[in-house]
Amino acid sequence: MSFDFVKIFKEIDLHKNDPDIDNFMTRIINHCYEMQPNKSWDLFKELDYTTEVKSLTTHIIDTLQTEIAPFIEQGFWFGLSDNGYLYFAVSDQYIAEEDNLDWMSEAKTYYPEQGAFNSKILRSIEDLADETELDNYAEYPLFLAYALKLAQASINHYKNAYPERKIGYSVGYDSGDFITGGWI
Repeated sequence: MSFDFVKIFKEIDLHKNDPDIDNFMTRIINHCYEMQPNKSWDLFKELDYTTEVKSLTTHIIDTLQTEIAPFIEQGFWFGLSDNGYLYFAVSDQYIAEEDNLDWMSEAKTYYPEQGAFNSKILRSIEDLADETELDNYAEYPLFLAYALKLAQASINHYKNAYPERKIGYSVGYDSGDFITGGWI
């Protein structure tokens, strides 16, 4: 069986609302293992995803308190690069359609200078993927899955601070593959 990135992205999207971060990541890792059997997948299960997510959930609010957006935030983009770099940007609009990121290019958009997340987990995923020779089979789906969970926690924290605001978010690669988080 060959590795099917489309299938694994659908699995990430299907299970994106699982509130247990470690369970979600284990589920995604198991799906990856089914497509690319290798005992090294177990190394990714040992990472403490939940603890880091909890430690980084305040990043959006902390950043936007010092780098104030020139408009009321409505859309959040959590962008990934293929080396595990994750950042956020905000816009004055949001569209919650599956294959639509037009809201990012057509809206007023703000990229805070300190918008990057300092994620040791993403670096660990990259290092393990390189060391185990799973490379993109591990990096691409696990970066997206973990970034989704970090984005969800961060957005929920933001929404708790600003309950009156209607906000939406999407998470994905700047190259195009993404998951719509939707309105919250």
